[in-house]
Amino acid sequence: FSPALISRLSSPHEPVAPSSNTDDIVRRRLAAESAHLRSQEAEILHSISAALEKENLDREKPGMSSQVLGRDIEEIREKVERMKEKKNNESEGVKLARQSVEQCYLANEDKPLDCWKQVEAFKTEVAKLEQAFVKSLQ
Repeated sequence: FSPALISRLSSPHEPVAPSSNTDDIVRRRLAAESAHLRSQEAEILHSISAALEKENLDREKPGMSSQVLGRDIEEIREKVERMKEKKNNESEGVKLARQSVEQCYLANEDKPLDCWKQVEAFKTEVAKLEQAFVKSLQ
């Protein structure tokens, strides 16, 4: 007999069943698929948490806080008050000129043409007010 055959027969190895080889292949494939699914799950969880974090940051933007909105409202109120005061101060001359025109018309009901000086003064005051308004817009 050949020495290879004798050593093979004398070795204590048990014959390998073909089913155990198949089982190993299936186990390896299952482990690989399981690892792949775990990595996909981790990626999905990461993307979901990133999206939620971005959404929370968008909600917490400084432009949306109640304190900032309160300050903006207060600034707008102050601007409105300043505009009212400015309007009242600027139109004081117009008010006086209008009152003088009204008084002149009431005093000269039968001769309204005598009030041309007061009308010209009123027109001048209105023109000044218009010019000031246009300058404030520039």
